[in-house]
Amino acid sequence: MTRSEESLPSRKGLGKIFSRKVIGLLIILLISLLFLTGFTSTHQNQSVSAEEQERFENAIVEKYVKKLENEGYEEISYELNKIIEMSQEYHIQVNTTRLPGESLDDTIIKRYDYFAMYYQVKIDDKDYLFKHEDECNQFIQNIKQYDNQDYTINKIKKLIRNETSQDEINEIIEIKKQAYEKAKAEEEARRKAKEEAERQARERARQQSTTTSSSSQNLSSLQSYAHNLVINTYGWSEYDFDCLVKLWNRESGWNPNAHNSSSGAHGIPQSLPASKMASEGSDYYTNGETQIRWGLKYIAGRYGSPANAWAHSQQTGWY
Repeated sequence: MTRSEESLPSRKGLGKIFSRKVIGLLIILLISLLFLTGFTSTHQNQSVSAEEQERFENAIVEKYVKKLENEGYEEISYELNKIIEMSQEYHIQVNTTRLPGESLDDTIIKRYDYFAMYYQVKIDDKDYLFKHEDECNQFIQNIKQYDNQDYTINKIKKLIRNETSQDEINEIIEIKKQAYEKAKAEEEARRKAKEEAERQARERARQQSTTTSSSSQNLSSLQSYAHNLVINTYGWSEYDFDCLVKLWNRESGWNPNAHNSSSGAHGIPQSLPASKMASEGSDYYTNGETQIRWGLKYIAGRYGSPANAWAHSQQTGWY
């Protein structure tokens, strides 16, 4: 055999080479087919997803607009766009998971609760928001245990994610409770102080109302003596005498022995000091008639009449 003959492949060798090429070509074709099939499938799936998304959007627009309006949503068009935007972002489908017995309508409203109706009450410049009016009313009743203010409930539409928390409710109720208890304690302290002041006043009046055993010092005779001077000596009226009675009732109870230990005022007219009445008699400290004479001269000189003296006493508490 020549060298040229040795270098040429045999018929059997050519057959093997051809077989290998055919098999390689078939493998390439198969891989290409699988790739194209997968691409087409993926494209079809995306197309189906887009269709489902469109159906979802249409379902919301057609089926839930009225529901959203009834729930108090403020911007329906905006709200729907927000729902669609979120559905795209989180791949939410129409057949979203629902609680047992919950309708799809309720699920949509609950999940996408943005612009909705709330019941608002302002307390101490802070807004408290409730989804239901009865909850707001109960909150106000709890607050009004501790104050007597009137609170107004406002219906508002607002972009809110959370209602007023129970912790915030408890906090304001506790604040109101503490303020109420403090005010109540202060009022009780004032009441006791007033009762004590009244008791002391009654005690002073009791001490000043002590009468002497002398018949000439009894109330009836002393007022009769004063009446004679008012009408006949000074020429004043019965009205002036009535004012005089009220004036000296307040000052001393018409008791010649009445003495104010804190100021030193003494006698029926409560002369200050008592020694001023000595101009009408040396028995000025115990004799009611002596005190009356001095008292009427004082009134005439300072006020002109018992009526004027009584008017001044009503305004100032003294004369």
